[in-house]
Amino acid sequence: MLDENLEIKDNEPLPVSASLKVLRYKTIKKNNSLGWWSAIVLLEDHDKKQVCFYRWRMKNKVWKRDKKLAFRSAKEWSVIRDAVEGFIKDL
Repeated sequence: MLDENLEIKDNEPLPVSASLKVLRYKTIKKNNSLGWWSAIVLLEDHDKKQVCFYRWRMKNKVWKRDKKLAFRSAKEWSVIRDAVEGFIKDL
């Protein structure tokens, strides 16, 4: 599985559980020197698809999951998107 973010050149395997089937992903930001990596991942878990936001942190030279936010439906995403858009104008 290749990263759809063409600026990322290392093709390091995505650090997700082996029980999850990664269909596609796109790195949002990766900083090896500071030890942070975030990505949006389309995956299958027990034959159900979901889109997840992941954030990993490098600990002892191994990527460990720091955060995971899963979206299991378009409706669930639209509620979150609308809430975020309501605050964006105040930035």
